[in-house]
Amino acid sequence: MANMNKDFFSKLGNTISAAGKDGLGKAKEWRDTAKISVDIKEREGAIQKMYRELGKAYYHEHKNDEECEYADRLEAIKAAFEEIGELKAMKDEIRGIRRCPECGQPVAAKAKFCENCGAKCEEEVVECEVVDEEETEDEPVEESAEETAEESVEETAEAEEPLDAEATEGETTAE
Repeated sequence: MANMNKDFFSKLGNTISAAGKDGLGKAKEWRDTAKISVDIKEREGAIQKMYRELGKAYYHEHKNDEECEYADRLEAIKAAFEEIGELKAMKDEIRGIRRCPECGQPVAAKAKFCENCGAKCEEEVVECEVVDEEETEDEPVEESAEETAEESVEETAEAEEPLDAEATEGETTAE
């Protein structure tokens, strides 16, 4: 009987050891595949960023072209910038904020001159319009507002139009 107990515990120990090794092997496999999945997501994110930068560069290069392959999309982007400018003006009006007629920066209610650029400011509220970066390279611009405007346009465009087959070719989803 003692010999039988010894064999039983020996087999039990071997089974537990094998299960532990299998468990460790699976854990290593999961860790390695999770790391690869994170690397894939990082690279897909980098590709998406490059797509956005390429699209933005194309927009700035061709925004005034009337006879261009993507003229309708360029006009939609211009219209979106105009709408954002109108919405920002409405928001400023609600908050009682005045803007400098030259640089678009917020101006104190009773200020006669802009603290940012020194331009003379009228008493009435001046509406500002959103312009893209290339048009205002020499002028100081509130970056966070402009970036938000461009991000809104990009998010809208991404949500409305699926990627071309060429754009998605080679992309894989992480599992």
